[in-house]
Amino acid sequence: MKRSVAAKGCTKEKYLLAFLLGFGTMLFTVLPMMLTERGYFIYYGDYNAQQIPFYSLANDAVRSGGLGWNWFTDLGSDFLTSYSFYLSGSPFFWLTVLLPRGLVLYAMPVILALKHGIATLTAYAYIRRFVRGKNAAVTGALLYAFSGFQVYNLFFNHFQDVTALFPLMLIAMEENINCRRRGVFALTVALCACVNYYFFAGQAVFLILYYLFRMRCRDFHTSWKKFFGLVFEAVIGSLMAAFILLPSAMALMGNYRISERLYGADMTAYTDKTLLPRLVQTLFMPADPPAYPNLFSSEYEKWASIGAYLPLFSMAGVISFVHLRRKHWASKLLFCCGVFAVIPILNSLFQAVNSYYYARWFYMPILIMAMMTAHSLDDEDNSGFTGLKVCTAMTAAFAVIGCFPAKPKDGEKAKLFTMPEDVLYFWITVGVTVLFLVCALLIFRRKKKGRLSTIFVVFVTAVSSIICVFTTTLYAANSVSSARDYIDTAIDGEDEVWEPVSDNNFFRIDISADCDNYPMIWGLPTMRAFQSVVNTSIMDFYSYVGVPRDVASRAKLSHYTLRGLFSVKYYYKEKKEGFSYEELLRSIPESSSSSSSNSADENTDIAIIPDELPDFRYVGETEHFEIYENELYVPMGFAYNTYITKKAADDKGKLQREKVMMKSLILTDEQAEKYSDIIREYDPERDTSMSRESYRMFCREKIACSAKSFVYDSHGFTSEIDLDAPKLVFFSVPYSSGWTAEVNGSPADVEKVNEGFMAVRAEKGSNTIVFRYRTPYLREGVIISCISTAVLAVYVLIFRRKRSKGDYADHRHFYDYSSCEKIKAAQEYCDSLFNTKAAKEEK
Repeated sequence: MKRSVAAKGCTKEKYLLAFLLGFGTMLFTVLPMMLTERGYFIYYGDYNAQQIPFYSLANDAVRSGGLGWNWFTDLGSDFLTSYSFYLSGSPFFWLTVLLPRGLVLYAMPVILALKHGIATLTAYAYIRRFVRGKNAAVTGALLYAFSGFQVYNLFFNHFQDVTALFPLMLIAMEENINCRRRGVFALTVALCACVNYYFFAGQAVFLILYYLFRMRCRDFHTSWKKFFGLVFEAVIGSLMAAFILLPSAMALMGNYRISERLYGADMTAYTDKTLLPRLVQTLFMPADPPAYPNLFSSEYEKWASIGAYLPLFSMAGVISFVHLRRKHWASKLLFCCGVFAVIPILNSLFQAVNSYYYARWFYMPILIMAMMTAHSLDDEDNSGFTGLKVCTAMTAAFAVIGCFPAKPKDGEKAKLFTMPEDVLYFWITVGVTVLFLVCALLIFRRKKKGRLSTIFVVFVTAVSSIICVFTTTLYAANSVSSARDYIDTAIDGEDEVWEPVSDNNFFRIDISADCDNYPMIWGLPTMRAFQSVVNTSIMDFYSYVGVPRDVASRAKLSHYTLRGLFSVKYYYKEKKEGFSYEELLRSIPESSSSSSSNSADENTDIAIIPDELPDFRYVGETEHFEIYENELYVPMGFAYNTYITKKAADDKGKLQREKVMMKSLILTDEQAEKYSDIIREYDPERDTSMSRESYRMFCREKIACSAKSFVYDSHGFTSEIDLDAPKLVFFSVPYSSGWTAEVNGSPADVEKVNEGFMAVRAEKGSNTIVFRYRTPYLREGVIISCISTAVLAVYVLIFRRKRSKGDYADHRHFYDYSSCEKIKAAQEYCDSLFNTKAAKEEK
């Protein structure tokens, strides 16, 4: 039985139920943590280290109007482009701005639940186009919203923004082609592009594949005219998002993480032998949490977002669907996605052909898998037993693998049941999987007998989703005591700030290794940051001095020179039992050897800070931190008398380069010639050792010729400095083309010096130096967005007028099967009629 359903007459849809189930299910799962964590939701890893500080920092920036340069992101970065990957384009983030500031972090779990409610709602709206049974569609929507991908990526809170809105793109494409609804596809493209540019690149690839597999279907009434209209809207929608896409794209051009490419054999096969088995496992078992791959442990894909498990039904519905409908567009599309997943170069297309392995596009085929499962539940001819047999066999296979012995260490014997990293957690996931398969078997058996309550299946799926989330989160989440320590130390730590910064009192701090982004919450500029999208000049500089800079800025204590160069005034060392300043002084000899310094580099807990950082003095402590003040603190903005050419600096070791910078500016040959009248060349061979004593001397030199004031905001900064002769004044502010400068009211050239920072010429006497900042390409992006929006408005008006002249039926739904839910309802209706008639005759 094949039927098309027109647009009008669609009543009693279960949109509200879908939203409330998704919202309530997620809120219920985080509620226990909120109750034990003083109303917060404290998870672990990146959620605590990035998402909470980012929401705090971004709210402060928006509320203060600081949408330009952000001084609290690493050494300083553009706010819009640094956070467009995370939250600056997300409507869910902007909802938090409407709340009182004190409620923002409390609201994060509620916003997370809202995202899952929206994901369930949008998935339901999409699945209903292909599934007649409304309750089956709600079930499929829950499977999408609480899939293994979603559960895994609770760790990456901003991924849920993307998955919540993605189904709208497929709905808009269907509406454009089948209902001739103009403009909606462009709007959804613009929305998804604003939310996250990285995921948008993958969505573009998937939409192309989706169209190619849908174009020949009888229920997809496309044509060349409609195709070019769709392309036009895709382009217009992308251009409408130019105000955020253009600045972000230009800011990323120098980020080496997006420039890494695959070559040779790496394009055709993965080097990690555990990857493919883990991909298969994730289809049939609940997802492992990030950083804890269990059965197939590997460093290669610890953060790859590998998760695809559908709660309760696993792959049973999908496999049964494919078995019965091999030629269906969804079966073909899913097979194609499988091929893309196992071939590196094809997989990389979903992430701008980058060499890093990520499975962060799996949510898109998972939506199709959820639709196929809902279809199988509702299809009268689909028993589901074929899929259940395969799922049972695969679960048994992985259970057997879990019994294997791990490779023994030297001198030890191999032991069975040691293959998983965490044996107990592995068998818990096996138990949950088996329980779900038994429940799925009972559901399909009742379905076959015609006694299945579809609303019951909906709520069983919701309960299974809760169990899946609990299985992963309770294993990975911090303990209650650790969560409360985080609240006291990070969230409430602002009360312990030793000295606050203000608009006219700027300095940076350094902090212990495990506290990277705490200063973001406290409102302190810092040289340590865990943020992968920062100004590219920061990455250029760190690469030049030999400090690894991939996802974080974490210069070791041995790079003590950077503390002087970056105007670091305090070091906050987290207090840990047995490692206090006084205890370390008693247990470690006064003269630290090089080996002890190396150990302190690797483990700052054992570091005696004054021994590692010259002239940092212990000045006191708070409840959670020891405070060390830099007695050689060099204020922001200081002048140089000498320079060294970049060619000469290149010939030195990387550690030596940063030490040279404390004495002399690194200039290009052109810059050296341009400023030869005010600065002389320095011969670093005279100070070959660049010892700590020479570092102290250089710091004193810079203090003597430093600025007497430095006033900053998100639009730039103003500095006043007195000089005895014309000099180049250096600011450890990352260089960007968005900076312009004036000295004493006259325009001045901003020079990129020291491989990433800025300097400007100032004259003898008193100087007022003003730097102004605007986000590069933002103005051009806004203009493009405005023009594109106007073009779309004209386009929609033209086609709306044409449409009013024509009369054609809209087409929304196409059900190419007999629905169990509908047949059951019809049977109940007939039974009621028969019973009523019999009762009347008897009476």
